[in-house]
Amino acid sequence: MCVLGELAAFGTSVSWTVGALVMESAVRRVGVMAVNVFKVSFGIVYLCLLAFALSGRPFPLDVSFGSWGLLSLSSLFGFVIGDYFLFTAYALVGSRIAMLLMSSSVPLTALGAYLLFGETLGPWSALGMALSVAGIGLTVASGGGSAGERRSRLRSAEASVAYVKGVVFGLLSGLCMAIATLFTKKGAAGVDPLAATQIRILCALVGFLAFSCLTGKSREVTAALRDRRAMILMALGGVFGPFVGVGLLLFAIQNAGAGIVSTLSSFAPVLIIPPSILIYKRRVALGEMLGAAIAVAGLAILFI
Repeated sequence: MCVLGELAAFGTSVSWTVGALVMESAVRRVGVMAVNVFKVSFGIVYLCLLAFALSGRPFPLDVSFGSWGLLSLSSLFGFVIGDYFLFTAYALVGSRIAMLLMSSSVPLTALGAYLLFGETLGPWSALGMALSVAGIGLTVASGGGSAGERRSRLRSAEASVAYVKGVVFGLLSGLCMAIATLFTKKGAAGVDPLAATQIRILCALVGFLAFSCLTGKSREVTAALRDRRAMILMALGGVFGPFVGVGLLLFAIQNAGAGIVSTLSSFAPVLIIPPSILIYKRRVALGEMLGAAIAVAGLAILFI
């Protein structure tokens, strides 16, 4: 069963890689807000069906008020704010670099757990964090493909500002994911993982709808309904993200070591490189590939 758990953990990385590529395409068609709203909408439907199949009831009703509050805060930072930053970064720097920047949440979570919960942060953890940061920095510095493409981007002030904004948003998504993980760790104690995920996604839907109304982007959401291709992409993204990805991760956590699961489920920044080349015809600089490899090596060391 341990081997199956490890395969499921790696399958999580594959699922999130596919989801990132699909969502990047959807964002470019209908915008960040619409993708966020429909991603969690489809996710709620899929998760309720899964919960009904496993337990006979579509939604948990026995979770304490305190857990609801903490999981709601986790959803606010992880899904609403974090995904807004992440999906905007998709549009600005592409899903490949955005996913790697978002992986900064792993060392940030480890540091937060050390400061808030007193979890051990030994020399290997410090080395892993340093490698992750170095790998992300190298990838960002090498971003933009060939040297000629980078010089061309630098000649365009608008493109240069967009790239910097994308990098900042990608890092902010990592920070938000780390905060969300810490809230989840506290709020999900004693709560079924599937039930906790359902609560977080439901709160995310409420947050996205409120945010779209407050920012005047509700028209962007309704307009997406008329884009059939975008709706198909978002439905697929909901499958590979909140549904298959979460399902595989839950199975992995239950059937394999936490350290191995955390490492194997963090390979999306590397797995996303080949499809970025093949599908989007992007040129990937040697420094970007090396940076991604160093960052993932840091993630692996962090969980030794």
